[in-house]
Amino acid sequence: MAKKWMIALVLTLALVSMAAAQDAKTVISNASKAMGYDQLKSIEYSGPAGKEGTGGGQAQGAAAGFPHFTLKNYSRYIDLNTMTGQQSALRSRPAEPDGQLAGGGGLAPQAEAPNTTVINANAAWNAKLDVVLSPPGFLKLASSSPATVSQRTVNGKKYTVVTFAVDQKATSGLPFSISGYIDTQNMVAMVETHIEDALIGDMLVEQDYSGYKDFGGVKFPTKIIQTRGGLAWSDLDVADVKPNAPAPPPPAAPAGRGGAGGGGGRGGGAAPEARGGAAPAGGRGGQGGGRGAAAPEGRGGAAPGAPAAEGRGAAPAGGGRGGAPAAAAISSKKLADGIFLINGGYRSIAVEMKDHIVLLEAPQNEMTTLNIIAEVKKDIPNKPITLVVNTHQHSDHSGGIRAAAAEGATILTHQSNKALYEKWFSNPRTLSMPDKLTLSGKKAKFEYIGEKKVLKDDTNRIEIYHIKSAHAEDLLVVYLPKIKALFEADAFNPPAPNAAPPTVVNGFEKLLASKIDELKLDVNTIISVHQPGGGDRDVTKADLLKNIGKGD
Repeated sequence: MAKKWMIALVLTLALVSMAAAQDAKTVISNASKAMGYDQLKSIEYSGPAGKEGTGGGQAQGAAAGFPHFTLKNYSRYIDLNTMTGQQSALRSRPAEPDGQLAGGGGLAPQAEAPNTTVINANAAWNAKLDVVLSPPGFLKLASSSPATVSQRTVNGKKYTVVTFAVDQKATSGLPFSISGYIDTQNMVAMVETHIEDALIGDMLVEQDYSGYKDFGGVKFPTKIIQTRGGLAWSDLDVADVKPNAPAPPPPAAPAGRGGAGGGGGRGGGAAPEARGGAAPAGGRGGQGGGRGAAAPEGRGGAAPGAPAAEGRGAAPAGGGRGGAPAAAAISSKKLADGIFLINGGYRSIAVEMKDHIVLLEAPQNEMTTLNIIAEVKKDIPNKPITLVVNTHQHSDHSGGIRAAAAEGATILTHQSNKALYEKWFSNPRTLSMPDKLTLSGKKAKFEYIGEKKVLKDDTNRIEIYHIKSAHAEDLLVVYLPKIKALFEADAFNPPAPNAAPPTVVNGFEKLLASKIDELKLDVNTIISVHQPGGGDRDVTKADLLKNIGKGD
């Protein structure tokens, strides 16, 4: 009897599975027919204007989203047989009126110039998003994949959601998956997927479509908006669509380069830049790139080795997970009783309080921050690190806060990050290998502040101030009265000591100088998270004033 019952159950489940698969095929077929995609082999869409996200990990903040390029006369071509694409536009990145530049990662103002992107079949998943998330790209993939169907209501509207896994796999070995929301008119209203992110975990990427029109028998949206991790990424107005358009000619390889790369390299005279990845390495965290020799921005590997500061040096740590380069050698320097500068490529400060330690900045990644914490424990033994000040949420300045949280420290950050961090730290982390916080089973603790926070006891005093900037809306700077020093990230990345003043005044540096005056802070020394150009040295307020044209 039991055997017959089991056979019946298996048959029932098989029939349910077959019905679900058949239902998915019907949903996909109906959408393809309604949108005129049955005979579609390629598509090209274009428009007069748009914004294209850039600088992953370098968001301006919860309100402003990620930094972006401004596009004019853009065109995007998709080959549905090969799932490849090519995109072109007049692209620029203007500075703010006051000279500030939104976003970090070595981003610099860019004059309007033609630019072409090639998306190859073997590109990384996050470099193929504009192909696979497009309505025809999604339906093409869905038609050849074992999909499931569910019904969902979003903002009062009912959708049939088609979900399936793709062949490409994440670092964890799990395949990426993709879901499309099909409305009651059989139009694809949104397509979503997840990409890997060391801080955010499984980062949700949503691409919304609206304003569908008929272009030669093919339905296509006239508005495309993408968000990543809940933050604005790109925004396109579509004016024209060409079904079954011929492939555009490939871009000429830039001089000295071998052509467009498989990861979405850019042609048309621009240096290759992988679409959708972490912030490019090799740039400075602040504006006016090119001056100085600061450690590179970007998620993943630690910064290259920098000249050791005066004091005790530790041996370099080994390579990180996933083939990341070895972390820079960690060294420490005593600035005053109970105050130590920790240099590990990026710089942190440990401040001793009566019964605990406050760490200013947990930078770069898990390995770098764990090495910094180990060095702090040598300098200030037998006291726990209970609080870590996070200057802002850019990946190279927040990449170690999960490691700090695993040590039991509370993360102190600006209140504008509350919704972001609470969401990011509750996200699933199935695509990346588990980090120290995941393995610990602990839950990260946060403290959110407004415009000012003072930490003090009989041992030391720490003053924390908020500076809202175009670079990062959540930026915090820290004043240490005992040594008359201001600790800051990205607002002023000091150049080499004998460097000529810049020809264009940096708006972010002007903002920092005005904030010091507004707060009436008695500042002699400025300690930047990014090591000064020319190596570790004392940088004064006079250096900052010189850079903005107010010094000798």
